[in-house]
Amino acid sequence: MNVSQVKFYMIYNIYHLHCGTMCPVCAPLFGQRGLKANIICHCLLVETDRGLVLIDTGLGIQDYLHTKKRLGAVLNRFGAIKSDLTLTAIAQIQQLGFKPSDVKHILVSHLDFDHAGGISDFPNATIHILSNEFNAAQKISALNKLRYRPKQFKNHRYWNFLELEKGENWFNFSRVQGLNIFADEILLIPLLGHTEGHCGIAIKRENGWLFFCGDAYYSHLELDPSNKLPILERTEKILAANNSQRMKSLADIQALAANQSNIEIICAHDPKDLSRFLT
Repeated sequence: MNVSQVKFYMIYNIYHLHCGTMCPVCAPLFGQRGLKANIICHCLLVETDRGLVLIDTGLGIQDYLHTKKRLGAVLNRFGAIKSDLTLTAIAQIQQLGFKPSDVKHILVSHLDFDHAGGISDFPNATIHILSNEFNAAQKISALNKLRYRPKQFKNHRYWNFLELEKGENWFNFSRVQGLNIFADEILLIPLLGHTEGHCGIAIKRENGWLFFCGDAYYSHLELDPSNKLPILERTEKILAANNSQRMKSLADIQALAANQSNIEIICAHDPKDLSRFLT
């Protein structure tokens, strides 16, 4: 093989997308000051030689056009969702000069309504997800009725279910799911607790890794265990499917942050995390 034809890095670019904003009257519950929270949906778009890869989808077109029908009366009334179609992933992908059909793969941290809403905007993409997360979304419970909106994904045709029992090690994490189609440079990292099949996504960069942790935590302040945020911790406990697992996942993330300076760690809803990449 001609050395000039070898691709040492198949990931060309990583774009940070702002795919939804909610401003309910509950700022302290999310570790923020003031009255109204600023809860954003931070997603990633990865440009690769296998097409575009979307990491989480935020809210989709139908979530904005038919909010009450799609998300329910409670979220429609109290979620304080900013109605703005330019915040959809599909609109931002087009703004970047790509076509929606260029999105070949979607990796979702979990299927909560504010992470999976855009799935229906990309009907031909393959969704990569832990199988136990998909199974959890089929269960009926009070918490699941709050978090999952099956209309967002139930008619999607293309899925790749990954099994939690299998996997390799990645730093201090186990049962990590590598994706051969990406030469194991994009990984699903189990971060259980917030939901039964919640995971993070690690993306290899030339100088280290970018680790997207979804809802494993809500504020960048939590990366330092010395920061005490009792109200936020209570919120995370209430929203957790398994709080002991959630706390272990967070402790593992904190250990990674303390010991691996070449790994950039971000979560899905912290506006300060997003602002670092958009300014």
